[in-house]
Amino acid sequence: MEEPPLEQDAPPKPVPRPKMSLAARLLNVFAIPGQVFGELATSPSAVSNWLVPAVLAAIVGVLSALVIFSQPAVQKQFRERQDKLLQQGSTAAKMTAQERAVVERMTSPPVLKAVGSAGAAIGSFGNVLWWGFILWFLARSLLRVQVSFAKALEVAGLAMMINVLGGIVAMLLIVHVGRVGATPSLALLVKDFDATRKGDLFAAAANVFSVWVVLVRSIGLAKLAGVPYLRAAWAVFTFWILEQSFLILSGIGQWAM
Repeated sequence: MEEPPLEQDAPPKPVPRPKMSLAARLLNVFAIPGQVFGELATSPSAVSNWLVPAVLAAIVGVLSALVIFSQPAVQKQFRERQDKLLQQGSTAAKMTAQERAVVERMTSPPVLKAVGSAGAAIGSFGNVLWWGFILWFLARSLLRVQVSFAKALEVAGLAMMINVLGGIVAMLLIVHVGRVGATPSLALLVKDFDATRKGDLFAAAANVFSVWVVLVRSIGLAKLAGVPYLRAAWAVFTFWILEQSFLILSGIGQWAM
């Protein structure tokens, strides 16, 4: 008499991984961005994914402006740089003493703090919107993949957390060294940093956190578009290099420093 076949236990069903909270996404983007963006690509859109990083970046930027422009050494260097920029212009020799006094008041510490704070706050939101658009554009034009602008905006926002950390590190370095160009970049090796020299600006553009955030944006774009990482990274890095080169060679970069 044949024995009935033994019933095999059904394989255990995979337990679905719990969704990350916003706080977890903001922190995990530093360590496991692939997992963060992989989950983001299949989750409903959430404004908080880009709004909260933009707000944090604005807070760090405002705090940095207030702290950095309170340093006497930085104030002196900034005045010297502004004087040099004015002397290079054709209107410098034609300026009257009264007009020069107005310019000096416009570069006083209180004004620098106010302008720097406003620029940091506006720039933080502008950065997220700009890179959200660029990632969306690269996905559609170069990668030939239809992605939503809302998702591209979320990728740009979460990647902005790298800039938040970079802003804190840059602030601490500038305060410690007492030099405007003392950022986590090749400019840290330049003893006499001058924002009017294009070579110094290229050194400042070679920033550890700038490269890091481009890497993270590339991961986000690859996950969002469903393409290999190298394909997305090629598009993002090429645009970033062209963008930085244009800003520096056109003379806009020295005003952004």
